[in-house]
Amino acid sequence: DHVTYSNLIAENDDTKLDREDCRERFINHMALKRTVEIRDQLVRFLRRFGQVTDMDTATPEERSASIRKCVTAGFFFNVAKLNNDGRYYTLRGGTKGRVLVTPNQGSVFHSRGKASQYIIFSETQDGARGGMELLSVSSIDARWLRELAPHYWQ
Repeated sequence: DHVTYSNLIAENDDTKLDREDCRERFINHMALKRTVEIRDQLVRFLRRFGQVTDMDTATPEERSASIRKCVTAGFFFNVAKLNNDGRYYTLRGGTKGRVLVTPNQGSVFHSRGKASQYIIFSETQDGARGGMELLSVSSIDARWLRELAPHYWQ
Protein backbone atom coordinates (compact mmCIF):
# COMPACT_ATOMS: atom_id res chain seq x y z
CA ASP A 1 0.00 0.00 0.00
CA HIS A 2 2.74 2.44 0.93
CA VAL A 3 4.53 1.92 -2.40
CA THR A 4 1.22 2.37 -4.25
CA TYR A 5 0.74 5.72 -2.54
CA SER A 6 4.21 6.75 -3.67
CA ASN A 7 3.48 5.63 -7.24
CA LEU A 8 0.33 7.76 -7.26
CA ILE A 9 2.32 10.80 -6.18
CA ALA A 10 4.86 10.14 -8.95
CA GLU A 11 2.04 9.89 -11.50
CA ASN A 12 0.67 13.19 -10.24
CA ASP A 13 4.11 14.77 -10.76
CA ASP A 14 4.09 13.64 -14.39
CA THR A 15 0.51 14.54 -15.33
CA LYS A 16 -0.85 16.86 -12.57
CA LEU A 17 -4.16 15.17 -11.80
CA ASP A 18 -7.03 17.66 -11.60
CA ARG A 19 -10.28 17.21 -9.67
CA GLU A 20 -11.97 15.41 -12.57
CA ASP A 21 -9.04 12.99 -13.03
CA CYS A 22 -9.14 12.23 -9.31
CA ARG A 23 -12.89 11.67 -9.35
CA GLU A 24 -12.57 9.19 -12.25
CA ARG A 25 -9.90 7.25 -10.34
CA PHE A 26 -11.67 7.41 -6.96
CA ILE A 27 -8.89 9.55 -5.46
CA ASN A 28 -9.53 12.26 -2.89
CA HIS A 29 -8.14 15.38 -4.60
CA MET A 30 -7.59 17.32 -1.36
CA ALA A 31 -5.77 14.37 0.23
CA LEU A 32 -3.56 14.08 -2.85
CA LYS A 33 -2.78 17.78 -2.71
CA ARG A 34 -1.84 17.53 0.98
CA THR A 35 0.26 14.45 0.28
CA VAL A 36 2.22 16.24 -2.40
CA GLU A 37 2.92 19.05 0.06
CA ILE A 38 4.60 16.67 2.51
CA ARG A 39 6.32 14.50 -0.10
CA ASP A 40 9.57 16.40 0.26
CA GLN A 41 9.71 15.27 3.86
CA LEU A 42 9.32 11.64 2.77
CA VAL A 43 12.10 12.04 0.22
CA ARG A 44 14.43 13.33 2.95
CA PHE A 45 13.60 10.28 5.08
CA LEU A 46 14.22 7.92 2.15
CA ARG A 47 17.61 9.46 1.57
CA ARG A 48 18.43 9.23 5.27
CA PHE A 49 17.24 5.66 5.93
CA GLY A 50 17.37 4.05 2.51
CA GLN A 51 20.15 3.09 0.19
CA VAL A 52 18.83 5.29 -2.60
CA THR A 53 20.23 8.78 -2.95
CA ASP A 54 18.28 9.74 -6.08
CA MET A 55 14.83 8.22 -6.58
CA ASP A 56 14.89 8.97 -10.33
CA THR A 57 17.78 6.56 -10.94
CA ALA A 58 16.59 3.84 -8.55
CA THR A 59 15.34 0.53 -9.84
CA PRO A 60 11.73 -0.31 -8.93
CA GLU A 61 13.01 -2.86 -6.40
CA GLU A 62 15.35 -0.33 -4.74
CA ARG A 63 12.60 2.25 -4.64
CA SER A 64 10.11 -0.19 -3.11
CA ALA A 65 12.58 -1.41 -0.48
CA SER A 66 13.58 2.16 0.44
CA ILE A 67 9.97 3.23 0.89
CA ARG A 68 9.15 0.19 3.01
CA LYS A 69 12.31 0.65 5.06
CA CYS A 70 11.42 4.29 5.66
CA VAL A 71 7.92 3.34 6.82
CA THR A 72 9.47 0.68 9.08
CA ALA A 73 11.71 3.31 10.69
CA GLY A 74 8.67 5.43 11.54
CA PHE A 75 6.19 2.68 12.46
CA PHE A 76 8.47 -0.03 13.87
CA PHE A 77 6.04 -0.59 16.73
CA ASN A 78 3.25 -1.47 14.24
CA VAL A 79 4.64 -4.80 13.11
CA ALA A 80 2.77 -8.07 12.78
CA LYS A 81 4.06 -11.58 12.16
CA LEU A 82 2.39 -14.38 10.24
CA ASN A 83 1.44 -17.11 12.72
CA ASN A 84 1.22 -20.85 12.09
CA ASP A 85 -2.56 -20.51 11.78
CA GLY A 86 -2.14 -18.28 8.69
CA ARG A 87 -3.19 -15.08 10.47
CA TYR A 88 -1.19 -12.04 11.51
CA TYR A 89 -0.61 -11.05 15.13
CA THR A 90 1.19 -8.00 16.45
CA LEU A 91 4.64 -8.66 17.88
CA ARG A 92 3.97 -6.61 20.95
CA GLY A 93 0.52 -6.41 22.44
CA GLY A 94 -1.34 -4.60 25.13
CA THR A 95 -2.25 -6.01 28.50
CA LYS A 96 -3.78 -9.13 26.93
CA GLY A 97 -0.80 -10.01 24.75
CA ARG A 98 -0.56 -10.06 20.99
CA VAL A 99 -3.46 -8.75 18.92
CA LEU A 100 -5.01 -10.38 15.85
CA VAL A 101 -4.75 -8.05 12.85
CA THR A 102 -6.16 -8.52 9.35
CA PRO A 103 -5.26 -6.58 6.20
CA ASN A 104 -8.35 -4.81 4.83
CA GLN A 105 -9.85 -6.43 1.73
CA GLY A 106 -9.49 -3.10 -0.10
CA SER A 107 -5.76 -3.05 0.61
CA VAL A 108 -3.34 -3.56 -2.27
CA PHE A 109 -1.45 -5.95 0.02
CA HIS A 110 -4.59 -8.08 0.47
CA SER A 111 -5.52 -8.20 -3.20
CA ARG A 112 -2.09 -8.29 -4.88
CA GLY A 113 0.44 -9.03 -2.15
CA LYS A 114 1.68 -12.44 -1.28
CA ALA A 115 1.89 -13.68 2.29
CA SER A 116 4.89 -12.18 4.02
CA GLN A 117 6.42 -13.34 7.29
CA TYR A 118 6.39 -9.75 8.64
CA ILE A 119 4.19 -6.80 7.75
CA ILE A 120 4.04 -3.19 8.87
CA PHE A 121 0.92 -1.07 9.06
CA SER A 122 0.19 2.61 9.57
CA GLU A 123 -3.62 2.77 9.76
CA THR A 124 -6.12 0.62 11.62
CA GLN A 125 -9.82 0.34 12.26
CA ASP A 126 -11.96 -2.01 14.33
CA GLY A 127 -12.52 -5.20 12.38
CA ALA A 128 -16.01 -6.52 11.65
CA ARG A 129 -15.14 -9.90 13.17
CA GLY A 130 -13.01 -8.69 16.06
CA GLY A 131 -9.38 -7.75 16.12
CA MET A 132 -8.01 -4.87 14.12
CA GLU A 133 -8.31 -4.30 10.39
CA LEU A 134 -5.26 -2.82 8.69
CA LEU A 135 -5.74 -0.19 6.00
CA SER A 136 -2.15 0.62 4.99
CA VAL A 137 0.03 -2.49 4.90
CA SER A 138 3.41 -3.38 3.43
CA SER A 139 5.66 -6.41 3.68
CA ILE A 140 9.02 -5.88 5.37
CA ASP A 141 12.29 -7.64 5.96
CA ALA A 142 12.58 -8.76 9.60
CA ARG A 143 16.24 -7.68 9.71
CA TRP A 144 15.15 -4.05 9.32
CA LEU A 145 13.56 -4.14 12.78
CA ARG A 146 16.83 -4.66 14.63
CA GLU A 147 18.69 -2.34 12.27
CA LEU A 148 16.27 0.60 12.51
CA ALA A 149 15.03 0.30 16.11
CA PRO A 150 17.45 -1.84 18.13
CA HIS A 151 16.41 -0.11 21.36
CA TYR A 152 12.84 -1.39 20.97
CA TRP A 153 13.68 -5.02 20.29
CA GLN A 154 16.24 -5.63 23.06
